[in-house]
This record gives sequence, structure tokens and C-alpha cells, in this order.
Amino acid sequence: MFRFSGVAVQFVKSALLIGALAATASAHATPPRDADDDDERAKPETEITITARRLDVARERVEPSLGASTYTLTNDAVENRPGGETTNLGRVLLQVPGVAQDGSGRLLVRGRSGLQYRINNVVIPEGAADLGERLSTRLADKVQLITGALPAQYGLASGGVVAITTKSGALQDGGQAELYGGSRHEIEPAFELAGSSGPTSLFASGSYSSSRLGLSSPDGSADPLHDRTHQIEGFAFADHIIDDASRVSLILGTTNEWFQVPNLRGLDAATYDAPAPFRRPLAVRGTSRFPSENLDARQRENSDYAIASYLRSDGPATLQASVFGLVSSVAYRPDGTGDLLFSGLSQSVERRESAAGLQVEGAWQAGPRHTIRGGAIADFASERETRDSMALPIDATGRQTSDQPMLFRELAHRTRGRFSTFLQDEWKPLAPLTVNAGLRFDRVGGEGGGTALSPRLNLVWSMKKGAAFHAGYARYFVPARQEGDVPDLVGTTGALPGVSSAPLRAQTDDYLDAGVQVAKGGLSLGLDAYWRRSKNFLDERRAGPPLASRSFNYALARSRGVELSLTYVGGPFSAWSSLAVAATRAKGIVSHQAYFTDAERAFAAGHWIRPEGDQRITASGGASWRIERLRLSASALYGSGFPQSAPLFGPGAGRLPAYVQVDLAAVYRIEGLRDRPLDIRFDVINAFDRRYQLRDGTGIGGHLPEWGPPRGFFLGVEQTF
Repeated sequence: MFRFSGVAVQFVKSALLIGALAATASAHATPPRDADDDDERAKPETEITITARRLDVARERVEPSLGASTYTLTNDAVENRPGGETTNLGRVLLQVPGVAQDGSGRLLVRGRSGLQYRINNVVIPEGAADLGERLSTRLADKVQLITGALPAQYGLASGGVVAITTKSGALQDGGQAELYGGSRHEIEPAFELAGSSGPTSLFASGSYSSSRLGLSSPDGSADPLHDRTHQIEGFAFADHIIDDASRVSLILGTTNEWFQVPNLRGLDAATYDAPAPFRRPLAVRGTSRFPSENLDARQRENSDYAIASYLRSDGPATLQASVFGLVSSVAYRPDGTGDLLFSGLSQSVERRESAAGLQVEGAWQAGPRHTIRGGAIADFASERETRDSMALPIDATGRQTSDQPMLFRELAHRTRGRFSTFLQDEWKPLAPLTVNAGLRFDRVGGEGGGTALSPRLNLVWSMKKGAAFHAGYARYFVPARQEGDVPDLVGTTGALPGVSSAPLRAQTDDYLDAGVQVAKGGLSLGLDAYWRRSKNFLDERRAGPPLASRSFNYALARSRGVELSLTYVGGPFSAWSSLAVAATRAKGIVSHQAYFTDAERAFAAGHWIRPEGDQRITASGGASWRIERLRLSASALYGSGFPQSAPLFGPGAGRLPAYVQVDLAAVYRIEGLRDRPLDIRFDVINAFDRRYQLRDGTGIGGHLPEWGPPRGFFLGVEQTF
């Protein structure tokens, strides 16, 4: 049984009263758009725009989410929330039931990480840099999170699918320029541009941002030390309508992010006493003193991606064929001497990955009761990694034997091919009943891959008075990412706790999901429950550089949960709230055991334990109210706290405290340049300055503590043209 804490009950009561942002959706519902929020000028109806809309609808028929738990956010919903389009995709998805985010920015859906991202129904391959969660919301007309028992066309991801529908120059004309900034020297200029010439259209967006709060604060302070960031993002979508049944399109995107790794204050390596398998203090080339304020570690992440597609919809058949590619890289540069003195290990990592593939998917209306869908995806990835590790030699008692660092270099080149195909039938045996049955085949090469056949079955019963019931079963196959062998630094201060280390394994899941959606007038209520059993459950443990993590497998894991969502839209007022109660337990460590001590492995073998992403209660809520030219909004997030990092499990393991964050926003619209709207925005993030910890970390040189954002005040000006 799940039990609520007092803080959680109070939050849920408040959230149900105040709700949240306008047009935020609950399961299977897309709220109506507010015409006042459409900044770009809509195109007048012409033969070109009618064809563009029809082809958009045809593309959506190829990628149904029938029977899954689907949550939709429109661009208007994003504009209504605090931060508007300056907020990245990861932060926006926190409005969805069951979604949480740890301090490093990793999204957790129903306690699981691992999301597949699709732009206009085309897969974005995984890369060395984490692209999806940091994508700008400026490019999106609509974002859907599809989770639960997914149809057969979705696979190879444990958390779900984020489907992004881009803005289009075929349906919009004009653009906007924005300048946003505020606390901690944050500044972000950005633009959007949309337009067309005959059957050819273009949408483009770009932004540059700079801030002194790039990563999570490691000590909860409002002015973290050594935490600057510079980020550039660009996106372009062009399409050309060939005739009334077909079109081609091209997507180009780039992100370039540079971070300083923040420093804890007031520590010195000569007196630092964090637990370690060696004796402190250490000495490097005759010195033991090093103030923590002087550390200078940095990380850079780059991603460039491209997608070219051909779509044809003629009569009962629709086909989309696409080629895609991605090049991404991550480079981490430590503070060599400082990291070595504090943690006994200094690691420089440079990883570059390129991937390219082909995706073909289609739908065929076989008759009044059957729609057949099928497709295949094939891609190939190549990754090169260079890892330079510096450590100090020690004897069997942990005493340092030399102050001259030892250098270990590892060069790795890994390749992986993936092939997936599916076939499914959407069948309507009765007027209110829809059955979607499918079968999926996956073959993934390399370590942690394999071959799997995955059946899927979804049922939707549309009841009277706006109610619908759905239920589904899905068999999942989730390959592990390729990470190579565990570095062997035995006899040094960088040695891992364990010795043996089996290779990673692919995860397989059995997933059951059922829910009901009731809509009446402007009120929508959703209830969803799920149960999941995982074999070789993939999880992560932070090891090595502060921003890095390493995967490992639990032998078995079980998850269960219930999600409640409530949405109201009525005139100038809208509100929403959500509540998710969940638990995940895992048992036995069967790969990469070297990251754990003998005691930890023994405890995990005989006990059900909480993985890192297990947060018992997650809730969100807020409201938006328009008063003529003024729009006021508020949103709130609640979490019952993640498990402690040290110890993660075993005697003494516990949870971090519960947290609440409330954000406020006001937007005033006036007539601007050439009578085009000018929006002046004022946002307050974490309005009550509730300092809360998302991860407690293991100290300098390991995984740093991570805190939620401190209170910040921000002002933005957005001119439409």
C-alpha cells in the first residue's frame, strides 16, 4: 500500500484547488488552443495550406498512440507557464503526471530513465551528448509524452517516447524576436522565423544563452561558484509540396553547450576527510594543499542532426520514408592536480559518436474495421572514446607510496548496428471497441544487445458521456548502451571498490497498463495504473567524473504506480493538477559489479532495494488567468525525495527530504512594431526560495551534490513581426 506524507497531502489539496497552466493536457486529451496566443500570423486558406494540413493529419495516422498513456502539451501551454519558450523540453515535461527530474537534468518517467525522441515521427538516434531533454521548446508546435503499454512501432526505450511536432512555415507567416534575462547574469536573445513561397516553406529558430547557473548548485547557494554556461541552439525545418498527395522535408539542428563544473566552498585537500579506500591527505609533487574554490573542471557537449523525409498519402495508404543522421561529442576536462588531491582520481574523457539510418513506416486503411500499420528502422553507430586517468600508487594498507601521478590511457572504438521492424492491426470489432494488436522484432549488435520478439496488445472502449477506458500489455526489449570495460586501476587511489565485472545485458520488461478518461464540458479527469516486471533492469551509478554515470544491471525489478490528472479550461481561466504515486524495487547486481563493495553486492543479492530514480510521490499543479491584455500564471512541483546517494542501499540507506517549488509569471501584451503584439514577461522561479536537495552526492571528485534552482527574477520582451 502507498501512504502519503502530510506535506504531500497538503500539496495535493492546494494543487487541486489552483490547478495549472492553460492548455496543459491530461491523458488522451489535447486542450483547445487560445487564439490570442498565436503570435505568428496564420496563413489564409489556400490550396497549399489545405494540402499541408491534410498531409500533417496523414502523418499523424502513421504514428498512433492507441491504448497507451498519452499526455499532450501545445506551444500555447508552454507560453503560458513561467519561463515560456526559454524553458527547455525537460523542464516543460515536468508538468506531465509521473515525470520527475534529478539535479543533473535527467528525466525520469514512472521512475525510469531512457526516452526515445521523435521529430515529426522520425527517430533521433542516441548520441554521446544528451540531446533530447535539452531541446528548445521554440521549435515545437506540440509535444506528446507517450508511455505505458506502447504500440508495436515504439521500442528500445524504457521510459517512453517524446513525439515532437514542429512549427511550420506552410501554416504560419512572420516570426518573433525575444530578449530574456535576469538573476545570476542570465541573458538569452532568441528568434523565430516562418514563411513560404509557393509550395516551399521554412521555419527556423535560434538562441544563445549565458548564465552563472549552468548546472545544479552543489551547496544550495544562490550564487554557486564556478558555474557559468554558454549555450547555442539552432533549428530549421523546410518542406516542399510536390503535389496534392506528397511532399519532401528537411530538418537541420545543432546544439553547442559549454559548462563549468561548480565548486564547493571552504574545503582544502589537506584537511578533507571524506571516506576513501586510501589514507588521507594525499600529496602530488610535494603539495597537499588545494582550496576547493580553485578547482577548474569543465565540460562541453555538441550535437548536430539532420532528417530528410518523403511523405505520400494517396487514398487509403500513407507512407513516410526518412533518412537521419547525428554527430555528437562530449569532452570533460578535470582539474588535474585538484581532483587528484581530493578524490585520488583525475579523469579526462573525450567521446565522439556518429549515427545514420533509414526509417520507413506506413498505414493502410484495409476496410471500415481494419487499419494496418507497419515499418522498419535500421541504423548504424560508431563511437570513439579517449579516457586519460591519473592516480597515485598505494600499498595494501592504502598508504601512498609516491607523490608522482601515474597516467593510464584508454582508447576505445565501438560500433553498433540496430534493426527493428513491426506490424500491427487496428481493428474495430464493435462501434465502441478498438483493438490494436501488434508484433515487434528487434536486433541490436554489440555488448548489451541481442534479439527479441515483442508482442503488444491495446484495447480502447469509448463509453457514453465522454468517457473512455484503455488497457494494454507490452513486452519491451531495451538494449544497454555500450560503455566498454571497467578501467583497471588496481594498486592506485583510483581503484574501484570491487574486482569482478560482468558485461552489461539487455533489459526485458512485461508491462501492464489500464486507465480511464472522463471529459465533460471544460473538465477532464484521468486515472491510470500500471505494473511492470523487469529482467536485467538497467540502472546507473555515478562513477568517475562528476557529470558521468556508469550503467549496471539488477537481476530483477518490479514497478507499480497510480497516476491522477485533472484539467479544467473555461473561458479566460484554466487549471490543472496531477498526482503520481509509485514504487520501484530491484534485487541482485549481475553486471559491472566492480562499482560496488562486497557488502553492497551481498545486501543487494538478498534484499529488495530502491533504485536511484525511485521517488514515491510526484505532483504538479497550477493555473492561468487572462484579464484582457494581462495573463497571470502559477505552477508548482512537489516530490517526496529521491534515495540518498550514500549509502544507496544497505543499513542506513534513506531518502532526501520532500521538496516544493512554486513559480509565478505575468505577461502583458501591447501593440508593438507595425501593430504586431509586443509581450512583456516577468517570471519568478522558486518564488518562496525553498532550497531543496535532489542528490546528496559523494563529494569532490565524485558525483557532486545537486540542489534545485534558487529563487530568481527574470524579465523578457518578445516582439512579433
